[in-house]
Amino acid sequence: MYILPSFDHLKDLNIADPEAFEVLRNELINDYIETTATQRKQRLIGLQFQINSRRELSTNPMHSCIALSKMMHETFWDMRCSLETISEMSAEGFFSTSPAPFSKPIAEKASAEILELKQLS
Repeated sequence: MYILPSFDHLKDLNIADPEAFEVLRNELINDYIETTATQRKQRLIGLQFQINSRRELSTNPMHSCIALSKMMHETFWDMRCSLETISEMSAEGFFSTSPAPFSKPIAEKASAEILELKQLS
Protein backbone atom coordinates (compact mmCIF):
# COMPACT_ATOMS: atom_id res chain seq x y z
CA MET A 1 0.00 0.00 0.00
CA TYR A 2 1.19 3.48 -0.84
CA ILE A 3 1.09 5.90 2.15
CA LEU A 4 0.94 9.64 1.54
CA PRO A 5 1.60 12.41 4.05
CA SER A 6 -1.56 13.97 5.50
CA PHE A 7 -3.17 16.93 3.78
CA ASP A 8 -2.43 19.14 6.79
CA HIS A 9 1.25 18.17 6.70
CA LEU A 10 1.47 18.97 2.98
CA LYS A 11 -0.38 22.26 3.46
CA ASP A 12 1.90 23.32 6.33
CA LEU A 13 5.01 22.33 4.36
CA ASN A 14 3.82 24.34 1.35
CA ILE A 15 3.28 27.41 3.52
CA ALA A 16 6.57 27.06 5.43
CA ASP A 17 8.84 25.93 2.59
CA PRO A 18 7.33 25.90 -0.93
CA GLU A 19 10.56 24.59 -2.47
CA ALA A 20 10.68 21.61 -0.11
CA PHE A 21 7.01 20.97 -0.88
CA GLU A 22 7.75 20.87 -4.63
CA VAL A 23 10.67 18.50 -4.09
CA LEU A 24 8.47 16.19 -2.01
CA ARG A 25 5.61 16.45 -4.53
CA ASN A 26 7.91 15.44 -7.39
CA GLU A 27 9.42 12.59 -5.35
CA LEU A 28 5.99 11.21 -4.43
CA ILE A 29 4.75 11.41 -8.02
CA ASN A 30 7.87 9.81 -9.48
CA ASP A 31 7.90 7.09 -6.80
CA TYR A 32 4.28 6.24 -7.61
CA ILE A 33 4.93 6.15 -11.36
CA GLU A 34 7.81 3.74 -10.73
CA THR A 35 5.44 1.33 -8.95
CA THR A 36 3.10 1.05 -11.95
CA ALA A 37 3.10 -1.62 -14.63
CA THR A 38 5.47 -1.08 -17.54
CA GLN A 39 2.69 -0.61 -20.10
CA ARG A 40 1.22 2.27 -18.06
CA LYS A 41 4.48 3.91 -17.04
CA GLN A 42 5.11 5.79 -20.32
CA ARG A 43 1.54 7.11 -20.36
CA LEU A 44 1.85 8.36 -16.78
CA ILE A 45 5.22 10.00 -17.48
CA GLY A 46 3.70 11.77 -20.49
CA LEU A 47 0.65 12.84 -18.50
CA GLN A 48 2.84 14.19 -15.70
CA PHE A 49 4.84 16.14 -18.29
CA GLN A 50 1.60 17.72 -19.55
CA ILE A 51 0.54 18.58 -16.00
CA ASN A 52 3.92 20.13 -15.18
CA SER A 53 3.88 22.11 -18.43
CA ARG A 54 0.44 23.54 -17.71
CA ARG A 55 1.52 24.45 -14.19
CA GLU A 56 4.62 26.24 -15.50
CA LEU A 57 2.59 28.19 -18.07
CA SER A 58 0.09 29.33 -15.45
CA THR A 59 0.35 32.83 -14.04
CA ASN A 60 -0.77 31.89 -10.52
CA PRO A 61 -1.98 28.87 -8.50
CA MET A 62 -5.66 29.51 -9.30
CA HIS A 63 -4.91 29.70 -13.03
CA SER A 64 -3.00 26.42 -12.70
CA CYS A 65 -5.92 24.78 -10.90
CA ILE A 66 -8.40 25.93 -13.56
CA ALA A 67 -6.14 24.80 -16.41
CA LEU A 68 -5.67 21.34 -14.88
CA SER A 69 -9.38 21.05 -14.13
CA LYS A 70 -10.16 21.93 -17.75
CA MET A 71 -7.67 19.31 -18.95
CA MET A 72 -9.31 16.70 -16.71
CA HIS A 73 -12.82 17.59 -17.93
CA GLU A 74 -11.73 17.46 -21.58
CA THR A 75 -10.29 13.98 -21.05
CA PHE A 76 -13.45 12.89 -19.25
CA TRP A 77 -15.60 14.28 -22.08
CA ASP A 78 -13.55 12.43 -24.71
CA MET A 79 -13.93 9.20 -22.75
CA ARG A 80 -17.69 9.77 -22.42
CA CYS A 81 -18.05 10.37 -26.17
CA SER A 82 -16.10 7.19 -26.91
CA LEU A 83 -18.34 5.17 -24.62
CA GLU A 84 -21.46 6.67 -26.24
CA THR A 85 -20.15 5.75 -29.68
CA ILE A 86 -19.48 2.17 -28.60
CA SER A 87 -22.93 2.00 -27.02
CA GLU A 88 -24.60 3.30 -30.19
CA MET A 89 -22.66 0.87 -32.36
CA SER A 90 -23.63 -1.99 -30.09
CA ALA A 91 -27.29 -0.97 -30.16
CA GLU A 92 -27.23 -0.83 -33.96
CA GLY A 93 -25.92 -4.37 -34.15
CA PHE A 94 -22.36 -3.66 -35.23
CA PHE A 95 -21.11 -6.05 -32.59
CA SER A 96 -23.66 -8.78 -33.15
CA THR A 97 -22.42 -12.32 -33.49
CA SER A 98 -24.65 -13.15 -36.43
CA PRO A 99 -22.98 -13.21 -39.83
CA ALA A 100 -23.25 -10.10 -41.97
CA PRO A 101 -25.69 -10.37 -44.88
CA PHE A 102 -24.15 -10.75 -48.30
CA SER A 103 -24.44 -7.75 -50.55
CA LYS A 104 -24.74 -7.79 -54.31
CA PRO A 105 -21.43 -7.62 -56.15
CA ILE A 106 -20.48 -4.18 -57.38
CA ALA A 107 -20.93 -3.83 -61.12
CA GLU A 108 -17.67 -3.61 -63.02
CA LYS A 109 -16.85 -0.02 -63.89
CA ALA A 110 -15.68 1.07 -67.31
CA SER A 111 -11.98 1.79 -67.50
CA ALA A 112 -10.76 5.35 -67.85
CA GLU A 113 -8.84 6.71 -70.79
CA ILE A 114 -5.15 7.09 -69.95
CA LEU A 115 -3.63 10.38 -71.03
CA GLU A 116 0.00 10.68 -71.99
CA LEU A 117 1.84 13.44 -70.13
CA LYS A 118 4.47 15.40 -71.96
CA GLN A 119 7.42 16.97 -70.18
CA LEU A 120 7.81 20.72 -70.74
CA SER A 121 11.26 21.93 -71.66
